Amino acid sequence: MTSLFLAGCQIKKPSHLEYVRSVDKLTNMLMALDEKVDTFEARDLAKESIGYAQKLAKEYNLVSPPYVQNMLVNAGLKKRGLCYEWADDLFTYLTARDYRTLVLHRVGANIGKLREHNALSVSYKGEGIAHSILLDAWRNSGNLFFIKIEEDKKYSWKERFYK
Repeated sequence: MTSLFLAGCQIKKPSHLEYVRSVDKLTNMLMALDEKVDTFEARDLAKESIGYAQKLAKEYNLVSPPYVQNMLVNAGLKKRGLCYEWADDLFTYLTARDYRTLVLHRVGANIGKLREHNALSVSYKGEGIAHSILLDAWRNSGNLFFIKIEEDKKYSWKERFYK
């Protein structure tokens, strides 16, 4: 029964054309953060964040929608795939790339509440999250969701600081 249920919950991997369009769109959004954003860095961050989100979906053996993955992780049937794990893994991967003009921020919404959600945002160096692009790998089950953080109507984001 469980395997039959999960068979209907598999994620849809984007086509190559969808991937290219997403990379182009995110690159342009990152370039629009500031005229001093390095073009190579913007393109690299776009490619790597979109591609790594897909890699994590495979590693997590992801199912969709995201709340189903959460239920399976919380029940001990899957090891990873909660929103903070997506954010942590993506943050670790991208910060190792050592961008000079772009800065990653850990962000959270509804912090400390039942529907807490975690993601990343990226801004031009020296800017905070108010003028940043949200990177949410959990929301669309590994297909990276990105938007100007102030345009996200689903969540009200705050920067999270970890030691």
